[in-house]
Amino acid sequence: MSAPVHPIIAYLQRHWFRIGIAAVLIFLAMKKDLSFKINLNTPQKMEYQKEEESPKKPVSREILSEHRSEKKPEVEHFEIVSAPVKRKEMTAMDRLSLVDAATISAYIERFGKVAEGEEKKFGIPAAIILANALLHSQAGTEEMANSAANNHFGLPCTDDWMGETGTYHKACKRHYENAWTSFRDHSFYITTGKFTPLSRLSAKDYQAWAKGLEELGFSEEKHLAEQLLEAIEGFGL
Repeated sequence: MSAPVHPIIAYLQRHWFRIGIAAVLIFLAMKKDLSFKINLNTPQKMEYQKEEESPKKPVSREILSEHRSEKKPEVEHFEIVSAPVKRKEMTAMDRLSLVDAATISAYIERFGKVAEGEEKKFGIPAAIILANALLHSQAGTEEMANSAANNHFGLPCTDDWMGETGTYHKACKRHYENAWTSFRDHSFYITTGKFTPLSRLSAKDYQAWAKGLEELGFSEEKHLAEQLLEAIEGFGL
């Protein structure tokens, strides 16, 4: 009589196929779980992260040398050159405006009566005489109007001039014994020769006298008529 079989062994013998399938399923389940855990521990690359740059290849010395020897393109430089500013040439009136008011006032006071006397004798507006003297002598401050020359109108040397002369601003100018002689010679000068047409003008028409002196070339001063009128009206002559 054989020995009795253990109940567990007998169970395994009867259900070995089912047990085998169950073991395979358990094994597969355990393997999948293990793979999942491994994947959790591996850092994943996020979509917004940039791909790692591929390592740069070392540049050979020949290429570096060739690159350095290349001539860099010349950059054009534009220089902004401002046009030379032309300074305004100062007129006699501009220079006179720099003389202090007291000196101008004293000059007008000193020679006002002289100018009125010349108007009565020669028919020249006293305002024109005074304005002309103010501009050309700079109210007596100009060198040629000093006590040695006494030329208050800048009258030039001429062939018929027999008196003393001097050089001022590279030009020959007449000398006078005193200021009054300068005013009297001025009256003769602008009523004779090429200025004779002025003697026919009215003593009240100082605008016409101013224009005539400029047109007939009394001096090299530019816009003389305009300056004479400005002096007459500005100083109330």
